[in-house]
Amino acid sequence: MAARRQALRLAARALEQQLNADTSDHGVPELPCPCGGSAQYPGRHPKTFESVLGPLHLQRAYYHCDQCQSGFCPRDRALGLESFSLTPGVLRMTASAAALASFEESRGLLQELAGVNVSAKQVERAAEALGAEIAVDEHQHVEKMSEGAPTMYLGMDGTGVPMRAQEVADRAGKQADGSAKTREAKLVTIWTAESRDKEGKPCAIRDRLPISAAIESAATLDTSPHLSDFAERVGREAACRGFTEAPHQLVLGDGSTWIWNTATELFPPATQILDRFHAKEHLSQVGKVIYGGSYGRPAMD
Repeated sequence: MAARRQALRLAARALEQQLNADTSDHGVPELPCPCGGSAQYPGRHPKTFESVLGPLHLQRAYYHCDQCQSGFCPRDRALGLESFSLTPGVLRMTASAAALASFEESRGLLQELAGVNVSAKQVERAAEALGAEIAVDEHQHVEKMSEGAPTMYLGMDGTGVPMRAQEVADRAGKQADGSAKTREAKLVTIWTAESRDKEGKPCAIRDRLPISAAIESAATLDTSPHLSDFAERVGREAACRGFTEAPHQLVLGDGSTWIWNTATELFPPATQILDRFHAKEHLSQVGKVIYGGSYGRPAMD
């Protein structure tokens, strides 16, 4: 392990020297600024970037604009280093870790598994920024991702996600004092059951189920001409996965009103199916009302 880290450090120094020896990023005394003004070249600025090889200490040409009082480094833009002090490779690793664990746990994983030093705050900032980019991309690029099947299934559900105190301030919840500790994340998944198990029964391929989820509202006024945020997500996912073109559409839910309302609004021809767990739960509750609390217990001699 020590030898590997030494080799990575040597590779980092070689790359660092190569980049710093190249001063072609200062080709002209001024460049156009995104604000519309002109940015002047006052000199080279140092900055340390975390890479998969280790820290890189780079000197980059810097241009400053008096009109908007901000500056930029052309080399950062060319290398994909504009937004973070993390190289694209480390940024991908950080995003993957943050999707699986907490920010602090992600920091530890990156250090332990890759020898990359990224603070928990850097993980948080990267995750939030990438999440915002993904959200924008979801709205701007709705392309068909796969062909549909004769029969397709669409499931919707919601689950509570623990939140920081500031994220649930003044929100009503299920705590004894009426406060909330969670917010509901809603999800939609679409699948087919064209495959069959060993007994010949139709089944879904579980590791291929696409899931789209967000903390979004499924509510909208009856008089509003617009869909709710979550309904728009469901519609986009259905179009991308070919659900809207399937001759037989089935929507699976737990019985929540918002699920059936969304399904009716978006897919009027679809068959709505109460999932097996909640169907059995409702039958059990009805049985207890009819036969009393002993319903379902073994008969006493």
